[in-house]
Amino acid sequence: MSLGSVDPLWLVAGVVLHLCSQLARGRGWHAVICAAHPGESHPRRRDVLATWIAGAGASGVLSARGGDALRILLLRRRMTTTCPRLVGTLAAETVAETVLGVLLTVWALSAGLVPGLHRPGLATAALIAAGVVVLVLAVRRGARRFPAIGRACADARRGFALLGSPGCYVRRVASWSVLSRSLRVGSLTCFLVAFELPVSLTAALVVMVAHSSGRLVPFSPAGAGASLGLLVAAFPAVTHTNVGAGELTAFYLGSTGLLTVVGLVLSGVVLVRELGLGGARRVAGEALERLREPRKAPARVPAA
Repeated sequence: MSLGSVDPLWLVAGVVLHLCSQLARGRGWHAVICAAHPGESHPRRRDVLATWIAGAGASGVLSARGGDALRILLLRRRMTTTCPRLVGTLAAETVAETVLGVLLTVWALSAGLVPGLHRPGLATAALIAAGVVVLVLAVRRGARRFPAIGRACADARRGFALLGSPGCYVRRVASWSVLSRSLRVGSLTCFLVAFELPVSLTAALVVMVAHSSGRLVPFSPAGAGASLGLLVAAFPAVTHTNVGAGELTAFYLGSTGLLTVVGLVLSGVVLVRELGLGGARRVAGEALERLREPRKAPARVPAA
C-alpha cells in the first residue's frame, strides 16, 4: 500500500475521535481528584483535561508511567496537594480502565480472536492473585518499618476516596471509561477505513487488544513490536482475509505515528502554556537526554 492511497479525511476523523477518547478519561480523573480533596479548592476541569492530554502525548515516546509523571508535575503546580495523593488518583482512575481491558482480553481469548492463546486457567489466576497479595504485604511491611513510606501510602490511599462509593464511582468515572473505549473503537475503525483494510467491529477490537498488549511492556519500542506482532498474527485469521504483514505494518506505524506526532504537539502546547517556553525546553531536553543516554558499562576492577 502506498501512502498516497490513504484517505486523509478518515485519518482526521480517527485523530479527532482518539482525542475525544482521551478527554473522556480526563473527565473521569477530574471526578477522582475532586473526591480526593474534600473541602478544598478543586482544579478547573479544563486544566485537568489539558494535563491529561499532555500526559497522553508524552506517553507516546516515553511510557505510560512517564506520561503519569508529567501529569503529576503539571497539576501539582495548580493545586495544594501532594504527589502521593495524585498518584493515588491516577491509580483510582485506572481501575475502571483496567477492568474494561481485562474483560476485553478475556473475551478475545475466549472467542479465539487471538490465535495461539487461550483463556487463562485457574492456576494462572491463582498465581496472579498470589502475586498481588505478596505485593500488598510487602508494601504494608515497608510502611511499618519506614514511617516516611507509611505516610506516603496513607496519603496515596486518600486518592482512592471515590472507590469507597461504588455507585458514585461507576457514574462519575467508569461511565467515562466506557465512553472512552467506545470512542477508541470508532477511532480505530476510521483508521482501518483510511488504510483500506477490512472493517468490522471485531477487527477494531482485535486492533485494540493488540495496542493494549503493547502497553504491558514498559518501553515504547519493545511495546510497539509486541503490538505489531500480535496484530500481524491475529488480524488475517479474525477477518478471514489474506491481509499481508506489509499492509498491517503500514497501518500500525501510520496510525500510531500520526497519533504520536499529534500528541507530542499538543503536549508541547500545554507545556509552553504551563511552564513557559524556557521551562518547556528544559523538560523536553531532560526527557531527550534520558532517552539518548547510553547504558553505562560496569566499571572495571583494576588487576591487583
